[in-house]
Amino acid sequence: MPATDLIQCEVDILEIPESKKLMTKGYSCMMHIHSFNDEVMIKDIIKSIEPQDKGEDIVKLKPKFTKSHTRMHCTIATQRGLVALEKFQDIQQMGRFTLRDEGKTIGLGKVLKYKPHKKGDPLKEAPKNDSKSNREITSGGAPAKDLVFNMETGETEAAKPKLDAIAEEY
Repeated sequence: MPATDLIQCEVDILEIPESKKLMTKGYSCMMHIHSFNDEVMIKDIIKSIEPQDKGEDIVKLKPKFTKSHTRMHCTIATQRGLVALEKFQDIQQMGRFTLRDEGKTIGLGKVLKYKPHKKGDPLKEAPKNDSKSNREITSGGAPAKDLVFNMETGETEAAKPKLDAIAEEY
């Protein structure tokens, strides 16, 4: 599952609270996407689509703000961490979200694109089981033997020999 902190999405804005009235760059609210809920910020508004009663919808590129009852394409940045998600077109359940502010749902959205987090694979960056850290040091300073903690007895004992060289047939 990919993780990211920057999402490009399409949001149907329902009703913005009276205290704010407009959604602009820098607007912060709560995002709820599957099990993730945290404060996010509108980093950039790419496009807004205002529906009209008669005629075609009004499309504005790079608007300064959007109002209630419009659809917008925007970039959202998470405030505190990474979120695991998928594109709406790939897995719909992992690509839907809601935006909430002042206790009300203000927007329904779907993930169009995301910027993969590239600080490294956490599995590859996990501390390796360094046998030197599990060795007992003798008075001469040379490592004596590998030690392991036996959880059943609560004692530290010598490690059993590794069986990596034995091949099994299936």
